[in-house]
Amino acid sequence: MMKYQMLKVLIVDDEEGITDFMGKILRLRGFSTFEALDGISALEIFKKERPHINILDIRLGNSSIDGLGVLEQIKKIDPSARCIMVTRVTDETAINKAKELGAVHYLLKPIDAKEWVGVVLEVADSILEGENNGKSHS
Repeated sequence: MMKYQMLKVLIVDDEEGITDFMGKILRLRGFSTFEALDGISALEIFKKERPHINILDIRLGNSSIDGLGVLEQIKKIDPSARCIMVTRVTDETAINKAKELGAVHYLLKPIDAKEWVGVVLEVADSILEGENNGKSHS
């Protein structure tokens, strides 16, 4: 369980219940988590903490910048950042834009806890494997 303790996860959703819930589940698995309820806070946290995995809700009702805007800014700062998009929107345009901007996964709300935790663990494992491969080939 503690193999994830080196990994940071940023959770961005305008519903505090969702960020709290996701944060608790991921901390139980050893991750360090950061939560933001709007795009501006999310970008401030990203710049300061450089999380490995970013879970972004596309619609951020109380924010001047939506999840796609946050994704775009994160990718400008760190093109290798892993971003998982979450939304109730089944809008193909938004889905395609998220993919174009480099999102690694796309989850539709309401999301099943097993499903999203599985996706986060899959992304985390790929990050850890990449780091291990990088070290062994130096």
